[in-house]
Amino acid sequence: MSRYIVMTASAKMPASCRGRYSRVAVVETSLPQGEAPKMISDRALGVIRIVETWERLNHGGPRSAYAVALREADALAARLNAEAGVVADDHRMNEGV
Repeated sequence: MSRYIVMTASAKMPASCRGRYSRVAVVETSLPQGEAPKMISDRALGVIRIVETWERLNHGGPRSAYAVALREADALAARLNAEAGVVADDHRMNEGV
């Protein structure tokens, strides 16, 4: 049975860009509850598909692009899990980038 999780990872940026930048993705996975793929990629073990990604998001507080994308991804993963009938306690993985 597949479930949907939110994953985060640091984004590669040029040296001229200061600050922290991250990626956010909603991923459909076949891994059991509490486990997450090692990377945001179709090639990662347990990844069925990547539903949506938000790239190169700046960290900067509760109204930053990263925070907004994370809220959108949480809502999308919760909706997709509800539609699939999956009971997911926590659908956010790899946070703390």
